Amino acid sequence: MLLNIMSRRASLSTFARARCYGTSLPIPKTPAGSEEIFHSQMMLPKYSLSNKKWFFLFLACNAGAYGGHYFYLRFLMPANPPNPPRDPNQVRPEKHMHAVDED
Repeated sequence: MLLNIMSRRASLSTFARARCYGTSLPIPKTPAGSEEIFHSQMMLPKYSLSNKKWFFLFLACNAGAYGGHYFYLRFLMPANPPNPPRDPNQVRPEKHMHAVDED
């Protein structure tokens, strides 16, 4: 039983050693007196928006994107000209131009 436990411990330690990459550089030590831990509420994010500002910016971006899209479609994108009216006196072809030629 003791031998079984020791062999398991040895296999786990070799697995752990294979997973640890380590470094050849010296690991720095923490300065004396710096044992106090700061939680995240003490450090404010550099850029933080309230909900009101974030949703205003989000809706303004969406309105600009949709507005620009429809502005382009309405004023900048060229429209196809209408089809010319048909001539009622034109002779119709006897066979459709895309019909299969049967021999």
